[in-house]
Amino acid sequence: MSYVRYDSKFKLQVVLESLNPNTTIESVRSKYGLSKNAISSWRGKLLKFGHKAFDESDTKPVSESPEELKKIIADITVENAILKKLSNLKR
Repeated sequence: MSYVRYDSKFKLQVVLESLNPNTTIESVRSKYGLSKNAISSWRGKLLKFGHKAFDESDTKPVSESPEELKKIIADITVENAILKKLSNLKR
């Protein structure tokens, strides 16, 4: 039996897609060939441990280069999207 390990970026991508209100878990499951249990498990982990992404002890100094600033903006945009999805789930 072959066991596939997925990296954290892939898992986050799948979870974010599954949280999209215009998408179903079934469509995401079918698109990536994953089990519903895997997606549900990853969603649960994000809900349980997502706050650690904002742990102040993990903060790194910010570079002033335009490329670094673009990366930071992209990261913040993704984090904001996650927070919006999570706030909708809690209602």
